[in-house]
Amino acid sequence: MTDNTGDMEILGLDELEAKLALLDNKVAGKALYGALNYALTPAVKEQKTRASKADEPHTMTYPNGKTVEIEPGLLKSAIRKRRVPKREMVGEFAQGAAMGTYVGKGTKQKVYPNYWHFIEYGTSKQPAAPFIRPAFDNNIELMLERFGDKLNQNIDKYLE
Repeated sequence: MTDNTGDMEILGLDELEAKLALLDNKVAGKALYGALNYALTPAVKEQKTRASKADEPHTMTYPNGKTVEIEPGLLKSAIRKRRVPKREMVGEFAQGAAMGTYVGKGTKQKVYPNYWHFIEYGTSKQPAAPFIRPAFDNNIELMLERFGDKLNQNIDKYLE
């Protein structure tokens, strides 16, 4: 799939696109989003594995001055998949389906880990410990393979 320059060639995309055109828009959207959701899973799992976890509870202060006691594992529980709304799609992505990952509120502790970007990108006092970008980079070929396989399955299921 990739060569030594980092370029990637996806085989069979024209055939999938032709099959997808046979479906109405609503069903095609279901097929696409189902495949995107399935494809993104390995990256999300790796992001959660790579996300740092505090050794013990700590406090987090929001910009408004409010402090919250944070339990270890908040960042891991706050990583999720997300459908990108049409209003956020621009340029070449304006006419399609898109999903990504984001850091939201935790599942157990319903607070937003407002420090996640300090971990991902680092600060002047703390080196970066990326957990988002490496997970995508390490899984790109697997995600493309999973997307193609699942989309093909979904299209065949809806065409039956």
